[in-house]
Amino acid sequence: MTRRQYRKPHLIAHRGWSHRFPENSFPAFSSAIAAGAHELELDVRVSVDGVPFVIHDSTIDRTTDGTGKVAELTADELRQVSLKDLSGEVIPGLGIPTLPEVLANFARKVGLNIHIKGMDARCTPLHMIASLAPFEYQPFYIAGDRGVLEEALEICPHIPRCLIQGRKDTDVELVFQTAQELLCERIQFFKGYFEDKDLQTCLERGFITNLYWVDEPSEAEAAILKGVLGLLTNDIGLVYQHLAKLDLVR
Repeated sequence: MTRRQYRKPHLIAHRGWSHRFPENSFPAFSSAIAAGAHELELDVRVSVDGVPFVIHDSTIDRTTDGTGKVAELTADELRQVSLKDLSGEVIPGLGIPTLPEVLANFARKVGLNIHIKGMDARCTPLHMIASLAPFEYQPFYIAGDRGVLEEALEICPHIPRCLIQGRKDTDVELVFQTAQELLCERIQFFKGYFEDKDLQTCLERGFITNLYWVDEPSEAEAAILKGVLGLLTNDIGLVYQHLAKLDLVR
């Protein structure tokens, strides 16, 4: 998808509707779509035996009733744990989804921002994504740091890429240069680590502008008016309703 196809900004549900439901869970993704999300943002890490799971942290301690590092646990061990709700209570039977499960259930319904946070030596998530036929799905893209996107450019060059600005990436010109080198479609800015003029420069250079993250409706409105085209939010329902009333999103 090119910038010209963004007639209006897209709202990206960060880990699904994570302000109301367990992050990176089927309920969070399904409810986000129902609330108006144009895209889902999801995080990917890989088990010790090479199965990509959709989970943000490097460990399962915070979001599940289990303990340990994702990269040191088998797929079977990861399937045994249950997610917690926002109060910390365990939800029996609601497990960590795998990347294939999320793709099978949501890729034809809504766009996906696939943030790869951890890979195995075989780069399994990238090979899995490379095997997809993009024309069968809603627009999706791979998001990550330079290391991930270098591998993505080699393994699945036909899949669009989004360079994520990190907290340490304060030289925005270097961010632009890196995105150009990696033939990225998008740059995802980190709130508080860029200036308004950087958004305009990004647009002028042909990139789609993502912003991580905004949950307050008036702040979301201001970001859209400044040139953000892909707005990540944890509270998709609240933000969508506000922007839709102003006709700032479709």
